[in-house]
Amino acid sequence: MIKVMIVDDEAIFRDFLKIVLPWEEYGFTICGEVRNGIEALKMMEEFRPDIALVDINMPFMDGLELSEKLKEVSPGVGIIIVTGHNEFEYARRAIKLGVEDYLLKPFTKEELLLTLLKLQSQIQETKDRQLTLKANEVMLKEGFLNSLIESEYLKNEEIRNRLADFGIANVSSCFQVACIEIDLMDSKWRNVSDRELWKFAVANILSETIHLNGNHMVFNGPEGRIICIYEPEEVDYGSSRVKEGYEQLCILIKKYLKFAITIGLGTLHSSYSGIRASYLEALHALRYKFVIGTDRVIGYDDSVEGVRGFASGFIPSQMNEELLIFLRMGDSDSVKNKIHTIFEGIREDRFSIDYVYTICMGLVSICLSCVSENGHPIEDCFGEEFYPYSDIMQQHSIEGVQRWIIDMYLRAIEYMKQHKQTKSGKIAETAKQLIDKQYMDSELKVETLAQQVYINPSYLRGVFKKNHGMTVTDYITQRRMQEARSLLLEGQYKLSDIAERVGFQDPAYFSRAFKKYYGTSPRDYENKRG
Repeated sequence: MIKVMIVDDEAIFRDFLKIVLPWEEYGFTICGEVRNGIEALKMMEEFRPDIALVDINMPFMDGLELSEKLKEVSPGVGIIIVTGHNEFEYARRAIKLGVEDYLLKPFTKEELLLTLLKLQSQIQETKDRQLTLKANEVMLKEGFLNSLIESEYLKNEEIRNRLADFGIANVSSCFQVACIEIDLMDSKWRNVSDRELWKFAVANILSETIHLNGNHMVFNGPEGRIICIYEPEEVDYGSSRVKEGYEQLCILIKKYLKFAITIGLGTLHSSYSGIRASYLEALHALRYKFVIGTDRVIGYDDSVEGVRGFASGFIPSQMNEELLIFLRMGDSDSVKNKIHTIFEGIREDRFSIDYVYTICMGLVSICLSCVSENGHPIEDCFGEEFYPYSDIMQQHSIEGVQRWIIDMYLRAIEYMKQHKQTKSGKIAETAKQLIDKQYMDSELKVETLAQQVYINPSYLRGVFKKNHGMTVTDYITQRRMQEARSLLLEGQYKLSDIAERVGFQDPAYFSRAFKKYYGTSPRDYENKRG
């Protein structure tokens, strides 16, 4: 809405102007009405109207003098002088002094509206230009500040001059950088504009609430982070106070915006080249939120790697072996306890995220190897869409990764229990599959099968009976009789053909075997079916 101020010493005329137009329908709103120039100047300071309708003939201060003062206070205000016929030349002189337009009394509703709309268009164009210039300036400033944290090749004098162009005066030439991430931002807001809006809110609160002496340069950095370059007025300004200021920011964001942020804080460096060094430290510290936890300030000194435990980012071989033994035994509780111990070591030693990923992929390898050595396909156990590295990378904390690893091991244990198969069971199943394929061979017998599975016939008879509840010979007969019955039901084969198809060279012998198995001869069985 374009704000309009009415300045006229006649109450009747002020009332007339208020009702002569449906102001809001045309994009205007009357922000106030005053009787003279003195009151108009006070209102200008308070409401900053876009347009002033000014009567030329008023007490204390005439319209021309008021117009000059209004332009001094707010050069962008649009002024329309309202004048009578005998003051026409006076109004024309006002135009030369910066007054945008004039209305000659008496004027019609249409004349007033056209004058206002013309001025509205000019004001909107001016505002659009100013917004564009401001946006360009913000982009230039943000681009330059990003170059400070990403490049080592800018000269000190060039940096100083560019910062001065953006209104940032040098105060100490010492810098400390903070990297701010909104926790779980991508999962909270899928829309890019929503993410940008919340980042803007965080940056605003940062700019307005961190009360530290010196320069604060807040801008959008790489990978969706908010960056703050702080230049204290005094070089020996306490780093603990700086950290406390950022901790207060975490509290405010959680209280008012209802989400958490994590801040990585570099150390104080001298000279402009120290900006990049402090930024890299802050980035390094921020990466430790995966291990240390989110919703906090992590100083670079807090992220020093430990020297105990898994010294090279790998699990000790003894721990590997114990975990594999528990997995083979199907001991879920011991597996969970061992993985918990491993992750406690990771937390205590504060490994970088790269070491953590290395350890996790080692744990994945142990689990997959155990599943494979038991003869189970990986995709059958975990599904076709199992991508362990990608799944681990999507976790937002060390706790999330630990839960994912434990869940993978428990799934493997449960699957292997359900599909547990002894060596003898595998032999019996293989023999059964061979019979299903070869029952039509009249020479098929136990000895033939035993040769194919590389064991002696007696052992095959024993394991087959144990696993399938019948002898090998009985299963061969069962398989042949089932196929013979199916062929008889089709009604298109001779008895001799059926006998040959199911492994009998003599049709008469086949008929006796069929009658013994089903209690009726093949011919009678076929007739009954008919």
